This record gives sequence, C-alpha cells and structure tokens, in this order.
Amino acid sequence: MKSLTRKQVSLCLGMMVAGMLLPGAVQAAYRGSSDAGMNRLDFIENQRRAERENQPSEAQKKLAAETQEMQKHLRYPVDPQKPAPASFVGDDLTYDQTTGEFTAVGKVHIVQMDGHLFDSPDSVRGNLQKQQVEIPGKAHVIQITPGQPRVELDGYRAFYRYGAKTGSLESAKGKVDHQYVSGKRFEFYPDHIVIYDGTTTKCGAARPDYHLSAERIELYPNDKIILYKAKFWVKGTVLYARDRYEQDLTKGDTSRIFPRIGYNKDAGVWLKQDLSQSIANRVWTEEHLYIDQKHGGRSYGDFRWETKKAGTLSLAYGYYKDGDEHWVKRKPNFDWNYDHLIKGTPYSYGFSYRVGRWENQSNGIESTHSVYGFHVSRVPISFHRWYLTLDAGYTITRESYDDSIVRGLNCDVGLIRDFNERWAAYTAYGYKRNNTKNSLFDVDLDDYSQKIQAGVSYRVTDCDRVAAALEWNAQSGNLHDVDYYWFHDFHCTQLILRYRSKQDTWKVQWQFTPW
Repeated sequence: MKSLTRKQVSLCLGMMVAGMLLPGAVQAAYRGSSDAGMNRLDFIENQRRAERENQPSEAQKKLAAETQEMQKHLRYPVDPQKPAPASFVGDDLTYDQTTGEFTAVGKVHIVQMDGHLFDSPDSVRGNLQKQQVEIPGKAHVIQITPGQPRVELDGYRAFYRYGAKTGSLESAKGKVDHQYVSGKRFEFYPDHIVIYDGTTTKCGAARPDYHLSAERIELYPNDKIILYKAKFWVKGTVLYARDRYEQDLTKGDTSRIFPRIGYNKDAGVWLKQDLSQSIANRVWTEEHLYIDQKHGGRSYGDFRWETKKAGTLSLAYGYYKDGDEHWVKRKPNFDWNYDHLIKGTPYSYGFSYRVGRWENQSNGIESTHSVYGFHVSRVPISFHRWYLTLDAGYTITRESYDDSIVRGLNCDVGLIRDFNERWAAYTAYGYKRNNTKNSLFDVDLDDYSQKIQAGVSYRVTDCDRVAAALEWNAQSGNLHDVDYYWFHDFHCTQLILRYRSKQDTWKVQWQFTPW
C-alpha cells in the first residue's frame, strides 16, 4: 500500500505542534465529514443558541438592576456570614425587631440583595432571624443568585429558607435554567429541585410540541435530570413510558429521545428513535431504532459503561449506517474510548480500540474489523470572531478477510469565522490515510485521503437559515461536493432541506430542537 509522503507527514506533525503552542481552553475535537463539513458551523449555531437561552427575562433584568441599586445605598459592608440585605415594599408593613418576625399586606415586593425576589398581590409573612419567607396565596418567585440555578416561577403557597437555600412552592409553572417546568409541588434544595406530578420541556410554546411528564422529577441544573414513572409526549400522544429515566444534560443534543423523520433517495421515507435507560451507576443500555421504505427495520442496540478512570466501554449489535447510506452489520462490536484533559492546559489526548465482526450490507463480505487509534486536540483558538480548530492522530486498521493493514496519520485543521448574527463561514483541510479505495468497509470514509472544504451560512430571518458547502479532492483538485441547505425553525422543531447537486439528490429531515 502507498505510504505517506514526507510533505504529508510534515504537515500533520506541524498541526500537532501548532496545537501545543497556542493558548486556549479545552475543546471537543472537530473533524470533517464526507458532506463537505457543514457540521463545523454547528459550533457557531450552538454558541448562538446558548446565548439566546441564557438571555435573562425582563423581570430578571429588573431584579438585577434593583440589587445593584441596593448596593449603592448600603451603610455597612455586607457580612457573608449573615443573611443578605433585603428591601420590603407593601401597603402595610410590620416588623418585630426582637423576634425578627414581619408581615406585609397588599401588593408586596421583596428583594434580597443576593438575587431573590418574592412578589405577592395579597400578603407575605416571615422571619428575618430564621431567614425564611412565607407567601400563603399567589406568589411570583425569581432567583438569579450566582452559583445557583436561574429560577422564575409563578405558583401558590411559597415557603423559602433563604439561608439554607431550601423551600417549596405549590401548583407552579415557569422556568428553571433552560427547562420550562410545571408541577403540583416544587421542593428546592441547594444543588437540585424536585418536582412532583410535573412536566419538563425546552419548548417555550404555550402548548409545547413535546414534553416529558413524571410522578417525580429531580432536576440537577447543568448536570442531569432524573424522572420516575416518566412519559414522553409529542403533542397530546404518549410515545412511550419508563419507570425511571435519566438524562445527562451536559451531552448537548438531548432532542434525540424524540423521533426524527426524513426522506432521501436511497432510503425513501425513514424514521429514527433513540432510547436509553440507566441500569446502574454509569451503566446504560441503548436502543437505536430505525425503519425506512427501502430496507425495512435496521436497528441496533448497545450496552455502555462509563468508568471513572478507564474510559468508556461499549458492546453493540445490529445495523449501522453513515451519512452516505453505507450500511454494515456489527455482530457484535466492542469499543473502548479514553479521553483525558491535561490539567491546567487547553490540550487533551485520547486512545481508542475497536474490534468486531462486521458484515458489509452491499456485498456480503464479513471480516473481523479492528482499529487502534490515538489523537490529540485542543480548544478552538478564538481571536476577533475567528476560531481555529486543530486535531491530529494515528490509526491502524486490520481486517481478517484479506489480512490487510492500513496505518497512518490523520489530521484536520479548520478556520471558522463568525462575521455577525447573520453571516458565518469556514474553510478546512483534512488528511486521513483510510479511504474507500484502500479499506474493506466504506463506512464513515471519504473517496480520497486529502480534502479541502469551504462553506458559508446566512440567516435570512430569525427562523430561516440558508447555507452552501463545497469539498475538493485535494489530490486531484476536482470539486467533489456542492451541497445546499435550508434550515427552518418552527416553535420547537426544525426542518432541514439539503440538495446535493453533484449527486442530484434531495434529503429532508424533520427533528425536535434540543430540549
């Protein structure tokens, strides 16, 4: 088999060294795809989505302004060991300096300088010495305390111990961080919130397109959510139910627990659904269900163990396909992946190992497929709305069918530009020794080793974005892919239309936006 040229080796090693010389923070590795790399702009879109989700409401902005105004009029420095100063506004206020008890009647407005607000149209009572507030009637509660989840709820019978950061609220609905929630009873704790007979969704519509309901919901903001006796709803229909469901909120796209539907020439109309359940601490089983017009049902399942120090182990069995509709059957397949962040640096490295009995669905060839890999990466380097991404590694692929071995460096460097709220673009170079010409299986591989990619995205409206992506075979200079995209956002779902001009094919996908 053909070996790497000196120039190619130097380029890959050069990018590895460059990644170790530039400052920054930790990143997930970005790699090009066979579809001209349009997924690179997901980095920009995810940033913009996060900015929109983290935008405070008008009521939260007003509370922040009130706490800043309170700071200006303090007579003495704030003692962190004592309750934060508070202001009370009401039609009729009484306060007992001896016991610390207070009552406020009428339209009551209480602001605590650490970022708490309690509003009631009726009355409020409490005790400053015991650091507690009680609202027997209707209540509007806001929390923007640093280090605590951002909360804005409307409910009844509020009780809160702001010193201990514990409390309760009845028949409430509103928002906790990025989750729209409702429930018969809320219980607040320093690190989590419990909701009884509640619902949760990231769909902000008055009647959400999708939501989860449960007898008990434990929400650990920016960490995880656990639901007991959970039901998964689309519109007014229950899709399925789970006695216990746990979702890691740090993994990004949690929308895949709901179905996706689409169409392309090779498959016809297709439907995908991903299900998962925790069976022990850090142990999961997953079912990836798939059906289409051309192939019928082609699904797979896996068993995954996320160890604390040894990486992730997984065992999978079933059908798998890539973005170019190449199919293999894993019967079964074992994966080990280990990634480590070098403490105090923006660099990370990882090892991977895969072995499995693979069957090519296009020609029936079976082989014991094994891959050994190593990679290094770093955070995207940011400078004046430019982002430089770097990733490099080395892989060895062996096949029992023909005793073949493909080994070599792989590397990827991308430059992304966020011009403004409407325009974004990227360009990239990638090298990977494995390609469809020297590999027994063509899943997740390009037709050539070297590629150059470029693309541009334009947001036409708040709900519509169009994009174009191009990819060249860098060895021959030929233009290989020209793809056009249209993304349309509904209330809580997204329609993606893609036209691949070189292949003259259309692809349509409808999915729920991340919740």
